Amino acid sequence: MLDRVLARANLWALDNVERHWVDYVVSNTMTDLNRWLNGFLWTYDLKALVEEVRDEAPGVKTFVLRPNQHWRGFEPGQHVELMLPVDDGEPLRRHYSLSAVDKGRFSITVKRMDGGRGSSWLHEHLRAGMTLSMGHPQGRFCHQGQAKVLYLCAGSGITPCHSMITALLGQPAAEQADIQLIAQFRDPSDVIFLDTLQQWAQDGVKVTTALSSLAPQDVCLPDLAPRLDATQLDKLCPDLLERDVYLCGPTGFMTQMIGHLQALNVDLTRVHTERFVGVEPTPAPAGSFVAEGAEVFFQHLNTRITLTADDQDKTLLQVARDHGVNLESGCCQGMCGTCKLTVHDGEVSGNVLGRAVYLCTSYPASRTLTLDA
Repeated sequence: MLDRVLARANLWALDNVERHWVDYVVSNTMTDLNRWLNGFLWTYDLKALVEEVRDEAPGVKTFVLRPNQHWRGFEPGQHVELMLPVDDGEPLRRHYSLSAVDKGRFSITVKRMDGGRGSSWLHEHLRAGMTLSMGHPQGRFCHQGQAKVLYLCAGSGITPCHSMITALLGQPAAEQADIQLIAQFRDPSDVIFLDTLQQWAQDGVKVTTALSSLAPQDVCLPDLAPRLDATQLDKLCPDLLERDVYLCGPTGFMTQMIGHLQALNVDLTRVHTERFVGVEPTPAPAGSFVAEGAEVFFQHLNTRITLTADDQDKTLLQVARDHGVNLESGCCQGMCGTCKLTVHDGEVSGNVLGRAVYLCTSYPASRTLTLDA
Protein backbone atom coordinates (compact mmCIF):
# COMPACT_ATOMS: atom_id res chain seq x y z
CA MET A 1 0.00 0.00 0.00
CA LEU A 2 2.73 2.45 0.99
CA ASP A 3 4.67 1.61 -2.18
CA ARG A 4 1.67 2.51 -4.35
CA VAL A 5 1.10 5.79 -2.51
CA LEU A 6 4.76 6.75 -2.87
CA ALA A 7 4.77 5.81 -6.54
CA ARG A 8 1.77 8.06 -7.18
CA ALA A 9 3.41 10.88 -5.23
CA ASN A 10 6.57 10.50 -7.31
CA LEU A 11 4.63 10.69 -10.57
CA TRP A 12 2.53 13.65 -9.41
CA ALA A 13 5.62 15.62 -8.38
CA LEU A 14 7.47 15.00 -11.65
CA ASP A 15 4.37 15.69 -13.77
CA ASN A 16 3.22 18.86 -12.03
CA VAL A 17 6.29 20.51 -10.50
CA GLU A 18 9.35 21.72 -12.39
CA ARG A 19 12.32 19.49 -11.74
CA HIS A 20 14.53 22.22 -10.29
CA TRP A 21 11.85 22.93 -7.65
CA VAL A 22 11.58 19.23 -6.83
CA ASP A 23 15.36 19.16 -6.45
CA TYR A 24 15.26 22.26 -4.21
CA VAL A 25 12.61 20.81 -1.87
CA VAL A 26 14.21 17.38 -1.72
CA SER A 27 17.75 18.64 -1.11
CA ASN A 28 16.52 20.81 1.77
CA THR A 29 14.55 18.01 3.41
CA MET A 30 17.08 15.21 2.99
CA THR A 31 16.94 12.90 6.01
CA ASP A 32 17.66 9.23 6.53
CA LEU A 33 13.94 8.66 7.09
CA ASN A 34 12.95 10.34 3.82
CA ARG A 35 15.64 8.43 1.95
CA TRP A 36 14.35 5.18 3.42
CA LEU A 37 10.71 5.99 2.67
CA ASN A 38 11.25 7.30 -0.86
CA GLY A 39 14.68 6.62 -2.28
CA PHE A 40 13.57 7.58 -5.78
CA LEU A 41 13.19 11.31 -5.04
CA TRP A 42 15.14 11.70 -1.78
CA THR A 43 18.52 10.95 -3.27
CA TYR A 44 21.47 12.81 -4.74
CA ASP A 45 21.70 10.21 -7.53
CA LEU A 46 20.03 9.98 -10.91
CA LYS A 47 17.52 7.14 -10.87
CA ALA A 48 14.78 5.89 -13.17
CA LEU A 49 11.43 4.31 -12.35
CA VAL A 50 10.20 1.60 -14.73
CA GLU A 51 6.70 2.52 -15.90
CA GLU A 52 6.04 0.00 -18.66
CA VAL A 53 7.52 -3.09 -20.28
CA ARG A 54 6.22 -4.19 -23.69
CA ASP A 55 7.17 -6.61 -26.45
CA GLU A 56 8.39 -5.07 -29.73
CA ALA A 57 9.34 -8.24 -31.65
CA PRO A 58 10.37 -11.79 -30.76
CA GLY A 59 13.21 -11.45 -28.27
CA VAL A 60 12.93 -7.64 -28.20
CA LYS A 61 11.40 -5.58 -25.38
CA THR A 62 10.91 -1.86 -24.86
CA PHE A 63 11.28 -0.49 -21.33
CA VAL A 64 9.68 2.89 -20.57
CA LEU A 65 11.42 4.67 -17.70
CA ARG A 66 10.82 7.93 -15.88
CA PRO A 67 13.96 9.61 -14.49
CA ASN A 68 13.87 11.55 -11.23
CA GLN A 69 14.54 15.25 -10.74
CA HIS A 70 18.27 14.97 -11.51
CA TRP A 71 17.59 14.28 -15.20
CA ARG A 72 19.10 16.97 -17.43
CA GLY A 73 17.60 15.89 -20.75
CA PHE A 74 19.34 14.36 -23.72
CA GLU A 75 20.09 14.63 -27.43
CA PRO A 76 18.31 12.12 -29.69
CA GLY A 77 20.77 9.36 -30.56
CA GLN A 78 22.55 9.36 -27.21
CA HIS A 79 22.70 6.45 -24.79
CA VAL A 80 22.55 5.99 -21.02
CA GLU A 81 24.43 3.75 -18.62
CA LEU A 82 22.16 1.60 -16.45
CA MET A 83 23.35 -0.12 -13.27
CA LEU A 84 21.73 -3.55 -13.24
CA PRO A 85 21.54 -5.40 -9.88
CA VAL A 86 22.22 -8.82 -11.38
CA ASP A 87 23.52 -10.21 -8.07
CA ASP A 88 24.50 -9.06 -4.58
CA GLY A 89 27.85 -7.71 -5.75
CA GLU A 90 28.82 -4.72 -7.88
CA PRO A 91 26.03 -3.70 -10.29
CA LEU A 92 26.47 -4.68 -13.92
CA ARG A 93 26.94 -1.51 -15.99
CA ARG A 94 25.48 -1.52 -19.49
CA HIS A 95 24.91 1.20 -22.08
CA TYR A 96 21.63 1.40 -24.00
CA SER A 97 20.54 3.80 -26.73
CA LEU A 98 17.47 5.90 -26.04
CA SER A 99 14.77 4.95 -28.53
CA ALA A 100 12.11 7.52 -27.63
CA VAL A 101 11.31 10.32 -25.21
CA ASP A 102 7.87 11.58 -24.26
CA LYS A 103 6.68 13.85 -21.44
CA GLY A 104 9.60 13.35 -19.08
CA ARG A 105 10.02 9.67 -19.90
CA PHE A 106 12.47 7.80 -22.07
CA SER A 107 12.55 4.33 -23.59
CA ILE A 108 15.21 1.77 -24.29
CA THR A 109 14.60 -1.09 -26.70
CA VAL A 110 16.71 -4.16 -25.99
CA LYS A 111 17.18 -7.36 -27.96
CA ARG A 112 18.00 -10.38 -25.85
CA MET A 113 21.44 -11.66 -26.85
CA ASP A 114 22.70 -15.20 -26.36
CA GLY A 115 25.09 -15.06 -23.41
CA GLY A 116 24.31 -11.40 -22.77
CA ARG A 117 24.11 -10.88 -19.01
CA GLY A 118 22.63 -7.41 -19.27
CA SER A 119 19.96 -8.09 -21.88
CA SER A 120 19.03 -11.41 -20.23
CA TRP A 121 18.56 -9.77 -16.82
CA LEU A 122 16.42 -7.00 -18.30
CA HIS A 123 14.18 -9.47 -20.12
CA GLU A 124 13.83 -11.83 -17.16
CA HIS A 125 13.68 -9.51 -14.16
CA LEU A 126 12.92 -5.85 -14.93
CA ARG A 127 9.29 -5.04 -14.24
CA ALA A 128 7.10 -1.95 -13.89
CA GLY A 129 7.56 -0.30 -10.50
CA MET A 130 11.24 -1.19 -10.15
CA THR A 131 13.93 1.50 -9.84
CA LEU A 132 17.38 1.56 -11.44
CA SER A 133 20.38 3.79 -10.87
CA MET A 134 21.71 5.32 -14.07
CA GLY A 135 24.19 7.74 -15.57
CA HIS A 136 23.45 10.89 -17.54
CA PRO A 137 23.05 10.56 -21.32
CA GLN A 138 26.24 10.66 -23.35
CA GLY A 139 27.52 10.00 -26.83
CA ARG A 140 27.92 11.96 -30.05
CA PHE A 141 25.88 9.77 -32.40
CA CYS A 142 23.41 12.62 -32.92
CA HIS A 143 22.04 14.50 -35.92
CA GLN A 144 24.35 17.43 -36.53
CA GLY A 145 22.08 19.63 -38.62
CA GLN A 146 22.71 18.11 -42.05
CA ALA A 147 20.00 18.80 -44.64
CA LYS A 148 20.07 15.31 -46.21
CA VAL A 149 20.66 12.16 -44.17
CA LEU A 150 20.55 8.40 -44.63
CA TYR A 151 19.98 6.24 -41.58
CA LEU A 152 21.49 2.83 -42.33
CA CYS A 153 20.96 0.24 -39.62
CA ALA A 154 20.42 -3.41 -38.80
CA GLY A 155 18.61 -5.13 -35.94
CA SER A 156 18.79 -3.23 -32.65
CA GLY A 157 20.84 -0.58 -34.43
CA ILE A 158 17.53 1.00 -35.34
CA THR A 159 17.02 2.29 -31.77
CA PRO A 160 19.17 5.47 -31.91
CA CYS A 161 17.99 6.06 -35.49
CA HIS A 162 14.38 5.83 -34.30
CA SER A 163 15.12 8.47 -31.68
CA MET A 164 16.73 10.87 -34.17
CA ILE A 165 14.09 10.43 -36.87
CA THR A 166 11.26 10.94 -34.36
CA ALA A 167 12.85 14.20 -33.23
CA LEU A 168 13.44 15.41 -36.79
CA LEU A 169 9.86 14.67 -37.83
CA GLY A 170 8.67 16.71 -34.85
CA GLN A 171 10.26 19.87 -36.22
CA PRO A 172 8.34 22.42 -38.32
CA ALA A 173 7.99 21.24 -41.92
CA ALA A 174 10.19 24.04 -43.23
CA GLU A 175 13.04 22.95 -40.95
CA GLN A 176 12.84 19.19 -41.46
CA ALA A 177 15.76 17.34 -42.99
CA ASP A 178 15.45 15.14 -46.07
CA ILE A 179 15.38 11.73 -44.34
CA GLN A 180 15.85 8.25 -45.75
CA LEU A 181 15.91 5.07 -43.65
CA ILE A 182 17.24 1.69 -44.76
CA ALA A 183 16.83 -0.92 -42.02
CA GLN A 184 17.95 -4.53 -42.36
CA PHE A 185 16.46 -7.40 -40.35
CA ARG A 186 16.74 -11.17 -40.49
CA ASP A 187 13.11 -11.84 -41.52
CA PRO A 188 9.67 -10.18 -41.23
CA SER A 189 9.09 -11.40 -37.66
CA ASP A 190 12.38 -9.77 -36.60
CA VAL A 191 11.38 -6.22 -37.57
CA ILE A 192 11.57 -3.73 -34.69
CA PHE A 193 9.17 -0.74 -34.57
CA LEU A 194 7.08 -2.21 -37.41
CA ASP A 195 4.04 0.02 -36.75
CA THR A 196 6.25 3.11 -36.67
CA LEU A 197 8.02 2.19 -39.91
CA GLN A 198 4.67 1.72 -41.63
CA GLN A 199 3.42 5.07 -40.31
CA TRP A 200 6.58 6.88 -41.42
CA ALA A 201 6.22 5.42 -44.90
CA GLN A 202 2.59 6.60 -45.04
CA ASP A 203 3.73 10.06 -43.92
CA GLY A 204 6.18 10.33 -46.81
CA VAL A 205 9.48 9.22 -45.27
CA LYS A 206 11.43 7.01 -47.65
CA VAL A 207 11.64 3.77 -45.64
CA THR A 208 13.20 0.58 -46.98
CA THR A 209 13.14 -2.71 -45.07
CA ALA A 210 15.82 -5.18 -46.18
CA LEU A 211 15.74 -8.85 -45.22
CA SER A 212 18.99 -10.77 -44.77
CA SER A 213 17.31 -14.17 -45.23
CA LEU A 214 14.40 -15.36 -47.31
CA ALA A 215 11.15 -15.89 -45.41
CA PRO A 216 7.40 -15.79 -46.05
CA GLN A 217 6.45 -12.14 -46.33
CA ASP A 218 3.52 -12.33 -43.95
CA VAL A 219 3.92 -8.77 -42.72
CA CYS A 220 3.23 -5.59 -44.69
CA LEU A 221 6.75 -4.19 -44.84
CA PRO A 222 7.56 -0.78 -46.32
CA ASP A 223 9.47 -0.97 -49.63
CA LEU A 224 10.85 -4.47 -49.17
CA ALA A 225 14.40 -5.14 -50.43
CA PRO A 226 16.83 -8.09 -50.35
CA ARG A 227 20.04 -8.25 -48.29
CA LEU A 228 22.05 -5.06 -48.69
CA ASP A 229 25.15 -4.79 -50.85
CA ALA A 230 26.82 -1.98 -52.80
CA THR A 231 24.51 -2.44 -55.78
CA GLN A 232 21.42 -2.34 -53.58
CA LEU A 233 22.62 0.77 -51.74
CA ASP A 234 23.26 2.59 -55.01
CA LYS A 235 19.82 1.59 -56.28
CA LEU A 236 17.91 2.39 -53.10
CA CYS A 237 19.67 5.71 -52.47
CA PRO A 238 20.68 7.24 -55.83
CA ASP A 239 21.67 10.53 -54.16
CA LEU A 240 23.85 8.75 -51.59
CA LEU A 241 26.86 11.00 -52.25
CA GLU A 242 24.78 14.02 -51.19
CA ARG A 243 23.81 12.55 -47.82
CA ASP A 244 25.45 12.15 -44.44
CA VAL A 245 25.17 8.53 -43.33
CA TYR A 246 24.33 7.40 -39.79
CA LEU A 247 25.36 3.76 -39.48
CA CYS A 248 24.52 1.48 -36.56
CA GLY A 249 24.19 -2.26 -36.08
CA PRO A 250 26.15 -5.45 -35.43
CA THR A 251 29.90 -5.32 -36.07
CA GLY A 252 29.78 -7.55 -39.17
CA PHE A 253 27.01 -5.47 -40.74
CA MET A 254 28.84 -2.20 -40.08
CA THR A 255 32.11 -3.49 -41.50
CA GLN A 256 30.33 -4.68 -44.65
CA MET A 257 28.48 -1.38 -45.06
CA ILE A 258 31.70 0.62 -44.70
CA GLY A 259 33.17 -1.49 -47.50
CA HIS A 260 30.10 -0.92 -49.68
CA LEU A 261 30.17 2.83 -48.99
CA GLN A 262 33.86 2.99 -49.89
CA ALA A 263 33.13 1.13 -53.14
CA LEU A 264 30.52 3.80 -53.95
CA ASN A 265 33.07 6.61 -53.30
CA VAL A 266 31.27 7.93 -50.23
CA ASP A 267 33.32 10.45 -48.24
CA LEU A 268 33.88 8.53 -44.99
CA THR A 269 34.16 11.77 -43.01
CA ARG A 270 30.39 12.02 -43.58
CA VAL A 271 29.72 8.55 -42.16
CA HIS A 272 28.77 8.62 -38.47
CA THR A 273 28.90 5.34 -36.58
CA GLU A 274 27.98 3.73 -33.28
CA ARG A 275 28.77 0.17 -32.23
CA PHE A 276 26.58 -2.10 -30.11
CA VAL A 277 29.29 -4.56 -29.08
CA GLY A 278 32.44 -3.88 -27.07
CA VAL A 279 35.86 -4.31 -28.67
CA GLU A 280 38.79 -5.91 -26.89
CA PRO A 281 41.80 -3.59 -27.39
CA THR A 282 44.73 -5.37 -29.05
CA PRO A 283 48.05 -3.55 -29.61
CA ALA A 284 49.88 -3.83 -32.92
CA PRO A 285 52.16 -6.90 -33.24
CA ALA A 286 55.46 -6.60 -31.38
CA GLY A 287 58.06 -4.73 -33.40
CA SER A 288 55.61 -3.30 -35.95
CA PHE A 289 55.43 0.08 -34.19
CA VAL A 290 57.85 1.86 -31.85
CA ALA A 291 56.18 4.52 -29.74
CA GLU A 292 59.26 6.51 -28.72
CA GLY A 293 59.56 9.64 -30.85
CA ALA A 294 56.25 9.19 -32.69
CA GLU A 295 53.95 12.23 -32.86
CA VAL A 296 50.18 12.55 -32.55
CA PHE A 297 48.53 15.84 -33.57
CA PHE A 298 45.01 16.59 -32.31
CA GLN A 299 44.00 19.06 -35.00
CA HIS A 300 40.76 20.24 -33.37
CA LEU A 301 42.70 21.13 -30.21
CA ASN A 302 45.82 22.38 -32.03
CA THR A 303 47.82 20.13 -29.71
CA ARG A 304 50.79 17.95 -30.62
CA ILE A 305 52.32 15.32 -28.35
CA THR A 306 55.52 13.32 -28.70
CA LEU A 307 55.35 9.75 -27.46
CA THR A 308 57.91 8.15 -25.17
CA ALA A 309 58.94 4.57 -24.58
CA ASP A 310 56.40 4.46 -21.73
CA ASP A 311 53.61 4.92 -24.29
CA GLN A 312 54.32 1.59 -25.97
CA ASP A 313 51.16 -0.56 -26.25
CA LYS A 314 48.92 2.16 -24.79
CA THR A 315 45.64 3.08 -26.44
CA LEU A 316 45.35 6.50 -28.03
CA LEU A 317 43.04 7.57 -25.20
CA GLN A 318 45.57 6.48 -22.58
CA VAL A 319 48.38 8.25 -24.44
CA ALA A 320 46.37 11.46 -24.67
CA ARG A 321 45.50 11.45 -20.97
CA ASP A 322 49.07 10.66 -19.91
CA HIS A 323 50.24 13.70 -21.89
CA GLY A 324 47.63 16.04 -20.41
CA VAL A 325 45.24 16.11 -23.37
CA ASN A 326 41.68 16.23 -22.05
CA LEU A 327 39.42 14.19 -24.32
CA GLU A 328 35.83 13.10 -23.81
CA SER A 329 35.25 9.41 -23.19
CA GLY A 330 32.39 7.17 -22.16
CA CYS A 331 32.14 3.40 -22.02
CA CYS A 332 35.85 2.76 -22.79
CA GLN A 333 34.77 -0.43 -24.59
CA GLY A 334 34.72 0.94 -28.12
CA MET A 335 30.93 1.18 -28.36
CA CYS A 336 29.51 4.57 -27.44
CA GLY A 337 31.61 6.73 -29.75
CA THR A 338 32.16 9.49 -27.18
CA CYS A 339 35.93 9.34 -27.76
CA LYS A 340 35.65 8.83 -31.52
CA LEU A 341 37.79 11.03 -33.79
CA THR A 342 38.63 11.04 -37.50
CA VAL A 343 42.00 10.02 -38.96
CA HIS A 344 43.21 12.78 -41.29
CA ASP A 345 46.73 11.49 -41.81
CA GLY A 346 48.71 8.49 -40.63
CA GLU A 347 47.79 4.99 -39.52
CA VAL A 348 46.11 3.43 -36.49
CA SER A 349 45.42 -0.15 -35.45
CA GLY A 350 42.52 -1.56 -33.50
CA ASN A 351 38.94 -0.31 -33.46
CA VAL A 352 38.56 1.58 -36.74
CA LEU A 353 35.54 1.96 -39.02
CA GLY A 354 36.54 3.64 -42.24
CA ARG A 355 38.31 6.79 -41.06
CA ALA A 356 36.56 6.85 -37.69
CA VAL A 357 38.80 5.74 -34.83
CA TYR A 358 37.61 4.86 -31.31
CA LEU A 359 40.49 6.12 -29.18
CA CYS A 360 39.77 3.89 -26.18
CA THR A 361 40.37 0.72 -28.20
CA SER A 362 42.84 1.86 -30.88
CA TYR A 363 46.59 2.38 -31.06
CA PRO A 364 48.97 4.62 -33.02
CA ALA A 365 50.61 2.72 -35.88
CA SER A 366 52.67 5.34 -37.75
CA ARG A 367 55.42 7.81 -36.89
CA THR A 368 53.05 10.74 -37.40
CA LEU A 369 49.30 10.74 -36.86
CA THR A 370 46.76 13.54 -37.27
CA LEU A 371 43.33 13.23 -35.64
CA ASP A 372 40.38 15.60 -35.78
CA ALA A 373 36.89 15.84 -34.33
